[in-house]
Amino acid sequence: MSSVIYIHLKTFFKIIYLNCFKYFSFRQLIATLLFVLAFLIIVPLLLIFRLLDEMLFFGYRKTDISQPVFIVSNPRSGTTYMHRLLCLDEERYVYMLLYHTIISSITFYKIVKGISWIDRRIGRPFRRFFDWIDSWFFKGWQDIHPTGFNQSEEDEGIYIFPLLSIAICLICPYMQHFKYLTLVDEMPERQRQRIRNYYRSSMKRFMYAEGKGKTLLSKNVITTGRLNTILDIFPDARIVYLIRDPKKAVPSFISMFSATWKIIAPKLPEQGPEFRALGQIAIDFYTYFHQEKGRFKPENFLIVPYADLVADPLQSVKNVYAHFGMNLSPTFEQNLIKETNKTRKYRSKHSYSLEQYGFSEAEIEEKLGKVMTEYGV
Repeated sequence: MSSVIYIHLKTFFKIIYLNCFKYFSFRQLIATLLFVLAFLIIVPLLLIFRLLDEMLFFGYRKTDISQPVFIVSNPRSGTTYMHRLLCLDEERYVYMLLYHTIISSITFYKIVKGISWIDRRIGRPFRRFFDWIDSWFFKGWQDIHPTGFNQSEEDEGIYIFPLLSIAICLICPYMQHFKYLTLVDEMPERQRQRIRNYYRSSMKRFMYAEGKGKTLLSKNVITTGRLNTILDIFPDARIVYLIRDPKKAVPSFISMFSATWKIIAPKLPEQGPEFRALGQIAIDFYTYFHQEKGRFKPENFLIVPYADLVADPLQSVKNVYAHFGMNLSPTFEQNLIKETNKTRKYRSKHSYSLEQYGFSEAEIEEKLGKVMTEYGV
């Protein structure tokens, strides 16, 4: 049954308790009610569509996913940029769009394709509507992490409604009470098996519907705590790991994942325990990857320094292809040149500091000194 649906109910009830009782505020109450409403709509739909898959498209279970490419790192380390550069190689890769991750079902994907086919023939009113939704719903994220329902996106959405993602911090700021979500690999084996079943099934459904004859390309900055789970499912996975100086990545991570708190919990002090708990998640991700990287086969594992990606993105992509023995097609190389020239002038409009969130450079060096020395950041 876990291959069809899996919900971590402990997290569901803890969100309600923390937001509506232990740390009650009217803003958090409203946020929780909206979350519960979305949950009660999406999860039954997810269950229905995935049960339909079992009846209509049961052949998906035999789908083979060979040598998938996973881009992983701490958030705010260039993974989105690397992912969208590799996505330009459409002859080789298939990748998820945001809507693929929300309801991961073959039946749902085919319905969306059918509606899209009709939409193109009647002047694209549905596309314009969802473009408007994107511009409104994701407006505050455009300078942090540009996204939309029809854009390439990481597969974290698959974990959102099963409630196995630290992204729940967007509606519940008290991550010091959800430490088990940081390193899912350390959950009890029975739960990990259910998680593996659900994730494996979700990726097979996606590849059955969208990726025949292509290589799965996935990016996920929160999957660091699930590295062993990924390798249990895909032992031949190829891992691209981007590494950025934690003194810069940690405050950027905190800023990104606390963005909604200005609305739902504006009185939380930036140097309080909630912000520090986010910073600790980032620190734990660095430590855990460094601890577990020995599990990767050298030929299936490549480290890409963030500074190198920023300085020469074209060469960084070429290094990825050379390491994994893949050829750049002329079309892909030309698209890369155009894209990297276009984005070369980009400069972030945001600035962050460790001190802003109650950390110091000395503390980061104490906790992550070995990591920084190992990777030269």
